[in-house]
Amino acid sequence: MKKMLLLLLLLSSLGCMNPAVERSLLPEDEFLVIAHRGASAYAPGHTITAYEMAVQMGADYIELDLHMTKDGKLVALHDSVVTFPEAEQAVADITLNELQLYSPGKDFNEENPRYASPSYANLRVVELEDILVHFGDSVNYYIEMKSPDTNIGIEEELVRQLRAHDLLNKQGRLPSIIIQSFNSDSLKKVFAMEPSIPLIKLYTFKQKAHLSKKELQDLKQYASGIGLNVDSVTKKFVDATHKEGLDVHPFTVNDEETIRTLIKIGADGVFTDTPDSAVRVEGEESSKDAK
Repeated sequence: MKKMLLLLLLLSSLGCMNPAVERSLLPEDEFLVIAHRGASAYAPGHTITAYEMAVQMGADYIELDLHMTKDGKLVALHDSVVTFPEAEQAVADITLNELQLYSPGKDFNEENPRYASPSYANLRVVELEDILVHFGDSVNYYIEMKSPDTNIGIEEELVRQLRAHDLLNKQGRLPSIIIQSFNSDSLKKVFAMEPSIPLIKLYTFKQKAHLSKKELQDLKQYASGIGLNVDSVTKKFVDATHKEGLDVHPFTVNDEETIRTLIKIGADGVFTDTPDSAVRVEGEESSKDAK
């Protein structure tokens, strides 16, 4: 009996020496301009051109949507299905080489004649590896893992590549990497592998945003914040979320007055196709606060 008691005391003391892993927090008093698919209002989204444009405009982060091809390559692309001249195909069912037959620039030129360029027709879907090689640690990445139920192993491959490019645990004003997903299990996998990465749980609310206190408390066990559709955001929700130590990043906002309103009600950042506008508005609002 005494031996059992001593064993329990020993295990208890060891537990006290190994507290639960803490989630990574985002910096306070920072309004993040997140370039949605790059400067995608002005150039084909998820291309090096769109990302470079966003960086030049002063975005804090370039946003990448990641899918996994049939041959296990991570590619920056929003939709899970692409349209070829002869048929539609799921990204998960084709190889990277086959995906190169798809031209995002052609679609952009047809849909955006004001910003169309003949050079865009030559742009192709970009592999994550190429993006990381191109930009290295000169930019901050805000990455969404798409369709984790279909893209089996996307979490492990993403973390592997980030480690290989030495992009984790960087010291700076902002975290170099933020990862987001609609899938909580997928985020928890990343948290278990690399708790230093701030994680954002995505939601789409049909009405005004609401999460119970318990839901928020469960969320903050692994996540740093919430991403949600802008039409659902209220000051009440922002305040409730902040009380639990979670940030709020609405998507996707290109209207300057809406961005001003979000800043005033305390949102912590915004996804935008027009990072130049968001940077300008944020600067103007910061100048007002400084007076």
